[in-house]
Amino acid sequence: MLSNGTLVDLGVLGPARVTDLIGQGGQGFVYRVQQASGRMLALKWYRPESASAEQRQGIRTLVDFGAPDHRYLWPLSMAEVAGVPGFGYVMELREPKYLELSRLLANRDAEGRELQVTFAATIAMCRQLAASFLRLHARGLCYRDISFGNVFFEPATGSILICDNDNVGVDNGQSRVLGTPFFMAPEVVADATFATLPNTDTDRHSLAVLLFYILFTGHPLEGRLTEGGLRDPAWLSEHFGAGALFCLHPERTENRPPAIVQQYWELYPTFLRELFGQAFVDGLHEPGARVTEGQWLKAMDRLADAMVRCACGSTGFFDDADPQRGCRTCGRSLAPALLLQVGRRRIAVSAMAQVRGDHLGIDSDRPTPIAAVRAHPQDPARWGLSNLTDQPWTARYAGNQQVTVAPGATVELTVGQRIDLAGGSVYVVRP
Repeated sequence: MLSNGTLVDLGVLGPARVTDLIGQGGQGFVYRVQQASGRMLALKWYRPESASAEQRQGIRTLVDFGAPDHRYLWPLSMAEVAGVPGFGYVMELREPKYLELSRLLANRDAEGRELQVTFAATIAMCRQLAASFLRLHARGLCYRDISFGNVFFEPATGSILICDNDNVGVDNGQSRVLGTPFFMAPEVVADATFATLPNTDTDRHSLAVLLFYILFTGHPLEGRLTEGGLRDPAWLSEHFGAGALFCLHPERTENRPPAIVQQYWELYPTFLRELFGQAFVDGLHEPGARVTEGQWLKAMDRLADAMVRCACGSTGFFDDADPQRGCRTCGRSLAPALLLQVGRRRIAVSAMAQVRGDHLGIDSDRPTPIAAVRAHPQDPARWGLSNLTDQPWTARYAGNQQVTVAPGATVELTVGQRIDLAGGSVYVVRP
């Protein structure tokens, strides 16, 4: 261990001093360090048994690569202490508002207070995970250990951070890191020789497991079949390796999950359930058939577009494959009166609807609201679209009538209308 006040050499970042210990794990210790400028960073210092030449070279490679996305708490530089054997690396500190992802399932923060995580925040979380791993894989890297323990989230917005990035390596490279049980791909679990190593395809399985947990509050392979038996390597291999069975398999029902998972399953639209079917039926034992990060990104955008608020106040999702599906609380139809068509995407008109930068092909990483749907204050059956930008719009009607919609103004929505924004057009259509 390093004592408080220890001077640490951060290479090109200059010196820093250890201020306090903030955590520890199997590989080493995490300290807070302060540079002369006052900047605070997190230092991971490896235990002697983990401070191998291979690990050192791996960290150097990651430093040279640079972070693929701002959501990664990526190694910024190597760290050494004069006269002390071993090494470490520094990264940005995680803000306290970010919680371990396991808190989402518990629905409690570290003090036991109930969390208030909206569906919008949940979708944002899934979208950011897909985008972050898409960028990682595009750099020729694989994460190798996607799991609860390595993702943190901010409950109010769904913003995420990905940590423990020293496990990242070159895709299809040699690795001693196989992953976390229950998140590892079946081909890795089933290989008793440990010759099957993580790669992009195994990452995609782990990502799908993580997304399923976030959306449905359970594991996709856990159900009645996994309830019994000693949870030893043989049990793990049987239920998460060669014998793994999706708990919501469309034909095989012997591994059905707890009721809460099935309730969430029924809440989401058909297209999302079909995509998870691809992930855990077609792609479970066929790595090349797994859902890609780009597919998840499009699905999360589509899911956000389908989100509606029922008249009773509950959140639900319009399903164009089942347009008369009812609200989970009151049973009313969730079909909206109108849809906004933006390119190929369709947004269900409700009090939750927005047109964002990603609808227009811009600002896709941090989608910024461009327009918001508003109900008429005296007549909830009438809807308007509010201009959230600093540029005027033009609303066009049949017969070449048109009006200008100033910044901050709202235009009433009618079928057949076209609203021209700075970056594209919105068409008002019926479901």
